[in-house]
Amino acid sequence: MLLLSCGACAYLRLKPPDAIDAPAVRDLMPVQLKLQAADAASAHLLLTEVGRTSTPGFNVPIWRIAYRPFQAQLKRVLVLSGLHGNETAGVDYVLELIQGLTGPVRSATLYDMDVLPLVNPWGYVHDRPSSWNGVDIGRDFTDFDSHEAKVVRRFLREKRYDLVLDLREDPRAAGFCLWQYGMDNTDVSDRIVSRLQAAGYPIEHETHMILLRPRNGIVDAPLWGLTFLRLFRQLTIAGYVRRNVSSNVFTVVTPAALALEDRIAMQRIAVEELLAAYAAVQ
Repeated sequence: MLLLSCGACAYLRLKPPDAIDAPAVRDLMPVQLKLQAADAASAHLLLTEVGRTSTPGFNVPIWRIAYRPFQAQLKRVLVLSGLHGNETAGVDYVLELIQGLTGPVRSATLYDMDVLPLVNPWGYVHDRPSSWNGVDIGRDFTDFDSHEAKVVRRFLREKRYDLVLDLREDPRAAGFCLWQYGMDNTDVSDRIVSRLQAAGYPIEHETHMILLRPRNGIVDAPLWGLTFLRLFRQLTIAGYVRRNVSSNVFTVVTPAALALEDRIAMQRIAVEELLAAYAAVQ
């Protein structure tokens, strides 16, 4: 009965009725200026568009920053943020990460990286988690009802990455949580949690999730769970990427109730550890 109930809710795909009428509360210009400045500051960074929004009266780019140190056989990394427009810590951290790549190439930055810093520009401007027509982009990778999910799918076509990071926030979480998908062990995730605990940050142990709950801040999601989500039309972007693009996929989730600087710091620690573990030159 539980599975049937979950499936019924997924099938209905209920949408918030007020999405299209939401007022604008943020400006995209500061984000654009920082991306353009990074592009101009380094020959290793290139700002492009993977598509544009199709929202009535709101036609803006969905940006991509490519980082290329121009060395052979480097690991390939993809970073995604801003799928939910009201989750701003990931966007702020990604802009910081990109700024750090404008300097000289170092041993710690020897990887090829693609960054989609703001997948949901309309949601960011209007402080809404969904697309303009009320679709949760983060869970729209079965039906692709949102234009943004279609843009990401087209961008990912025929690509492969050694590591994919999906930066998210949870308004109902009390602490940090890291999702990993169909992996052999939790060694790297354990190191991240230990480092965060040592820094005094809270770790999530129980959430509102029904089937998968974090244990000491880690959700070790099995691959059969992705099949379940796809069956009920709730496949997440991380699940889609794990099925089609990469074997090493992590969703970094910080609690939205904490101060912005703490959420950014937690994401920084997690990303640093993951890059060191999976993007290091072999």
